[in-house]
Amino acid sequence: MKKVTRSILIAFVVTVGVFALAPAQAANVEKPAVTIFTNVKVFNGSDDKLIDADVLVEGNLIKQVGKNLKADGATVIDGDGRTLMPGLIESHTHLVGGAYTADVLTTPYWDDIAVKMLVRAQDYFDMGFTTVRDAASWCLGIKSAVDAGIAYGPRILSPGAGITQTGGHGDLRLPYQNNPYFSPASEHPEHSNLNFLGAMVRADGVAEVRRAARSNLAAGAHFIKVLGGGGIYSFLDPIESLQYSEEELKAAAEEASNYGTYATIHAHLDEAVSRAIDLGFKMIEHATVMEEDTVKKMSDQGVIWGMQASLFLADPATNPAASSPVQRHKAQVVYDGMRKTLEYAKKYKVKTLWGTDIIGSREAFFELFPKEWEIRNEYYTPFEQLQQVTKNNGEMVAMSGPKNPYPEGPLGVIEEGAYADILLVQGNPLENILILRDYKENIHLIMKDGHVYKNEL
Repeated sequence: MKKVTRSILIAFVVTVGVFALAPAQAANVEKPAVTIFTNVKVFNGSDDKLIDADVLVEGNLIKQVGKNLKADGATVIDGDGRTLMPGLIESHTHLVGGAYTADVLTTPYWDDIAVKMLVRAQDYFDMGFTTVRDAASWCLGIKSAVDAGIAYGPRILSPGAGITQTGGHGDLRLPYQNNPYFSPASEHPEHSNLNFLGAMVRADGVAEVRRAARSNLAAGAHFIKVLGGGGIYSFLDPIESLQYSEEELKAAAEEASNYGTYATIHAHLDEAVSRAIDLGFKMIEHATVMEEDTVKKMSDQGVIWGMQASLFLADPATNPAASSPVQRHKAQVVYDGMRKTLEYAKKYKVKTLWGTDIIGSREAFFELFPKEWEIRNEYYTPFEQLQQVTKNNGEMVAMSGPKNPYPEGPLGVIEEGAYADILLVQGNPLENILILRDYKENIHLIMKDGHVYKNEL
C-alpha cells in the first residue's frame, strides 16, 4: 500500500512540476516576427486603384491591412510613398530551359544542369517573381532546397515530367536515338538528356499514360501536364498534329482529378484546343490560334487560358527562341493567328494567366523576358496585366487543392490571411506597367514568406 501511495505521490509531483514549468517554457518560445509597412499605397491584386493603408505582417502571413496599425515589438518599414503590391507569379516556365543550350543534349554533367536551373529560378526571384509554376521539368529537388532555406529563390510548383506520346511535342530525343541500332555505342539510346532529366516522359496507351501521371503525383508533382498537340520549338512534330487519343487524354485528366488536383494541356491550334475543352480540361496552355466559337466555348465553360506573348508575338524572323527554318515556319503560323485570338479572348472575358515559356541561354532569357511586359501592354490595360500576374496566377496555384504545397493562405493578393509575399515598387504600376519590367531600378524591396530578401530603401 505504501508503494502505491508513494508512486501516486511521485506522479503527482512530476505532473505538478510539468504544469509549473509550462508558463516559463511558453515565455521562451520565440514569437513570430512582426513587420509593419507604413506610408505606402497598396495594390491588393483585386482593385483597380491604389489604397492608402498600412500592412501588418506576422510570421509568414499578412495579419492586417488598415490605417494606423501598431504592434508591440514590430519592425516598421517606411515605404516613403512607394507602391506595396503582391509578389509576382509566373504561370509557365521551364527551369530546365535555363540549361537549354546546344550542349544540354549531350553533357554528362547533371549537376551542371541543376545549377543552371537554380540560377534561372533565382533570376526570376530577383525580378520580383516570388512564385513560379514550372510547366514541365524535374525541379522538385530545387523546390525542396529553396523551401528549406538552403538556397534563395521563389516558391515553385511543378508537374514533374510532361507526359508526351512517342513522336509528340515532348519527345525530345535526337533523330538517331529513335533506333538503338543507329547508335550502338550509346548506353541509353532511347533517351536524350532532357527526357532523362525528367523534363518529359513518353507514355503510349491509356495504361501507360495513367502510370506516368500516377508516378508524377506519387513523386510530389502538384498537377499534371500533358502534351495534346503539335509544338513550335520541337523538331519532329507538325504544329497541326493532334497528339494522344481522346481516351489517353481523358486518362491523364482523370488521374489528376483523382488526386484532387488538375491537368493542364499543351495545345496551339483550334482543333486541338476545342477537343481539349470538350474532354473536360479546365486549363489550356498556349491556345494561340482559336476560332471565335472555340473562345466563346472556353469562356462559357470557365476554361483558363495559360497565355504567353513574348514567345509567340515576337517576329519569327528575329525571335532568338527560334533557331531553325522548321521552327520559324511554325512560329509564323502562330504569329499570324494569335492577334485575332487575343481579340476574341478579350471580347468573351476569358480568364487569362501571365506566363512566358521562355527557354534558352541566360542571354536569350534576359533579351526576351522584358518583351512579355511590353507586348501584353499593347493588348491589356496595366490593371488587367497586373491581375494576370498576381491574383489570377495566385488562384491558379490554389487549383492544386490538396497537392498545393503552399496551403496556409492565398498568393497574389494583399489581404488578411494571405502569404506575406510583398514588393515595394517605385512608381504606380497601374499607370505604367513597364516599371515592373525595369525591376533593377524600381523594385526596392522583396519579401517572401515574411522574410526580406532585398531592401534598397
